[in-house]
Amino acid sequence: MPDSLQRDLDASYCPKVLAKTAGAIQPHGCLIVVDQRWRRVILTSTNLNRFIGQGPADVLGRSPSAVLGSAPISLLVSRFGKGEEGHPNTATCRLETTPQPLHVTAHGASTSIVLELEPCGDLTDNLTERVAGWVSCISRSDSPTKVLALLLTALRELTGLETAEAYRIGDDGHLQCLTAENASGQANNGCCAFPAGLSLPTECLLSGTTPLRMIADTTARPISLTGKGAAALDLSQAILRVVPAHDRCWLRQLQAHAVLVINLYDGQRRWGLIACHGRQARYLAPRLRQLLQLLAHTALQRYALLLEREESLRRRRFLATAGQLGVRRPQRVSSASLLTAARACKHYFRACGVALVYQGKALGLGKRPHARTLQQLAHHLDRCSSDDLWHSHRLGDTTLGKTLLPQGNFPGLLAAPLTSEAQPAGWLLLFRQPAERYPVSRQNGDDQAGGTHESPPWTTADQLAALDLSRMLSNDITVWRARHRCRRLHERNARLRHLAHTDPVSGIANRHRIEELLKAELAIAQHGGKPCSLLLFDIDHFKRINDRHGHDAGDSVLRQVAQAVQARLRTTDHLGRWGGEEFLIIAPDCTLRQAAELATRLCQDRLDTPFPAVGPVSISIGVTDWQPGDTPNQLVNRADMAMYQAKEAGRACVRVAESAG
Repeated sequence: MPDSLQRDLDASYCPKVLAKTAGAIQPHGCLIVVDQRWRRVILTSTNLNRFIGQGPADVLGRSPSAVLGSAPISLLVSRFGKGEEGHPNTATCRLETTPQPLHVTAHGASTSIVLELEPCGDLTDNLTERVAGWVSCISRSDSPTKVLALLLTALRELTGLETAEAYRIGDDGHLQCLTAENASGQANNGCCAFPAGLSLPTECLLSGTTPLRMIADTTARPISLTGKGAAALDLSQAILRVVPAHDRCWLRQLQAHAVLVINLYDGQRRWGLIACHGRQARYLAPRLRQLLQLLAHTALQRYALLLEREESLRRRRFLATAGQLGVRRPQRVSSASLLTAARACKHYFRACGVALVYQGKALGLGKRPHARTLQQLAHHLDRCSSDDLWHSHRLGDTTLGKTLLPQGNFPGLLAAPLTSEAQPAGWLLLFRQPAERYPVSRQNGDDQAGGTHESPPWTTADQLAALDLSRMLSNDITVWRARHRCRRLHERNARLRHLAHTDPVSGIANRHRIEELLKAELAIAQHGGKPCSLLLFDIDHFKRINDRHGHDAGDSVLRQVAQAVQARLRTTDHLGRWGGEEFLIIAPDCTLRQAAELATRLCQDRLDTPFPAVGPVSISIGVTDWQPGDTPNQLVNRADMAMYQAKEAGRACVRVAESAG
């Protein structure tokens, strides 16, 4: 590192700042602590005036509703009580009454509730479409390594951080680095990678106490808290909490000024984490962080499924090779054709009966104990023999004889375990009846004529053949499970494709998907010389609906409008959400006059249909048609200008764009 850069870094880290971490937060947001009954403010951060225009002295002791507004507080209170049992409750909302839009997150802290306020960031970007595009790329990937590489590339592109790394938590609890991505062309100037053997000073930064950890600027001076008990406040669940001094020194050595850590969970178990960091301070807005979490967990699901598929394919190749080994092995049988296999087994093993106990069910052929007795026998073998072969030709001398002999005369038993993924899955049971040539001697106190408690001994060949047969049956079970996992993989892939192409609020095509459909329809129109029209509309006064009735009501209006419009379109038409409250209709093989008639009907239908709790909702529609040489952007721009003219004309009407020529 150049000496001048080292001096700048040394100057940016004040020892007093590094030492002060208790009762302090990061400066990119502010913090308000209220009592558990949401009645009064008991703690605040000293930078409150910067975000809400009120100082700590003006806020302490007042009710949260008086400080932030009754509507947001009521919304937080209603959501805060709906957390899952055993997990910390959280709730979020947006504030529009402050000097800048703020994102509020509420979470519990022992005897109080912590409200974290952060800037919402740019809400007009195409962030959702960009993330959906990355989800689509990841869902099409057929390699676990490629999935991780795409995920890390996406995180670097979306966050602007130079370095991204994926870690998995091993059985010993240590982090194992899977892969790392650095910005191209910055190999010498980029941040150092996190070491694979992470030491104790990083335990706080990379712990699993929260799903996500963000440090916007490791060199920034922490903001202190004011109020009674500020130093003892539990901020373990807070995104604004300050990284401890020893961790900040460790990050200083890596030249990391901004850090993002996303914990990955497989069910309730912490599977691993994604760590990103960069040389420049960078604030990641809450909406971006939520989308990054969704992207990371979607990639983890895809990664795990691809690993399962690779493992299944590896096992199937092994089974195909193993089936060709040995010319003296019994003919391979399938668990689905147990009866055919059982007849062959009876003849080969000179057995009176064959049974298969698997997942609590008992099937068999010939003379054998009842199904319930077979299940008890398998349970006993699980405890006493585990995954080892078990056999006896004098069953009456064993503890198992007390279970079997009262129901039948079966002195010979050979039991081979059925295993799946190295776990006992069931048992293959072979039974023999006593033979007259093997009577029990009088020396044991038994009658010569009644000596019926011994069968021919099980030879070594019998035992090896039974093991071979059990392995073949176990292989069939493994293949069945592999096919089941492949079906799950296809189902989840279909779900991922649906998520990548569908707008989560309205349930119709998203911006990315409708753009693809528009390009395809215009290519068809140009090739076949057929007409194609475009309708662009938005919901009038939609911001007023959100402000008066809340975003949940706004989302409901978006959803209902999309459903109502979709019901009035042809099966060949395409409807998608263009952005915000704007929707796009692609009408192939439809002239401009027909499209204008359709727009008029849609506009009138909206005026005649009231929405519950909101009232009548109108739409303004711009209509245009494709002309030779038009690009998708030109077509959309003409429709947008026509829609703007409809709004200037008083809304709730239709305007048709003039032809490009």
